[in-house]
Amino acid sequence: MIDEDARSRLVRRFGTDVTAWIDALPDLLATLAARWDLTVVKLMPGSTGTTFLCADAVLKLCPHHEVAALEAKALTAWAGTDAMVNLIDADLSHGALLLEAINPGTPAPDPAKVVPELHDADPAGFPPLAARVDFLFEVLLPLRTGTYHATEHDHARELAGHNVKPVLLHGDMHPGNVLQGQHGPVAIDPRAHVGDPAFDWMDLVYDGYDLHGADVDLDRVHEWLTAFKPFYG
Repeated sequence: MIDEDARSRLVRRFGTDVTAWIDALPDLLATLAARWDLTVVKLMPGSTGTTFLCADAVLKLCPHHEVAALEAKALTAWAGTDAMVNLIDADLSHGALLLEAINPGTPAPDPAKVVPELHDADPAGFPPLAARVDFLFEVLLPLRTGTYHATEHDHARELAGHNVKPVLLHGDMHPGNVLQGQHGPVAIDPRAHVGDPAFDWMDLVYDGYDLHGADVDLDRVHEWLTAFKPFYG
């Protein structure tokens, strides 16, 4: 069902308990494919579970059902904008999200266009940015580097606590998470939190993308880039 690299990545991310979920994946996929009348085409890369490209949709399965539930809630909050992929259906008891297929689905040449639209959504009811910062520094970065960067973590926590007008953040806004749709760029894979809008601009500024005249506090973006320097090493 999945190769050894994908299995190893999931074990590193979720621990050895995830192996039972991996072993049950063929049966789960068959059940959901029958329920939603899906023709599975291929397995796609994924960091928080498995993603299957189907004939007319995309099926995401996550062993941490809370992650899927948060993404479903965010996609519902962004349902009124073309800047975010549409949620077709969900089975949160199995950590399953059924998403629209984005065509052509190639990397978007102007990913920064989606950010202002995403920040217009209602941020009520989502976790604070500090929680996202803690996860990135305490879990994700040590998995990548084997090192905990306390000084930078403290700096990022300080930034997350500043008194700025909060918005609903994508939370993982890098160019790879914006695909080209029929009518423009479309964001995918949100990790929605509430906080400083500058957080979502980090990767786009770092990679030199055109910000299309967006109202961006570049001083704060560079503060975030300083705090997140270990992620760019």
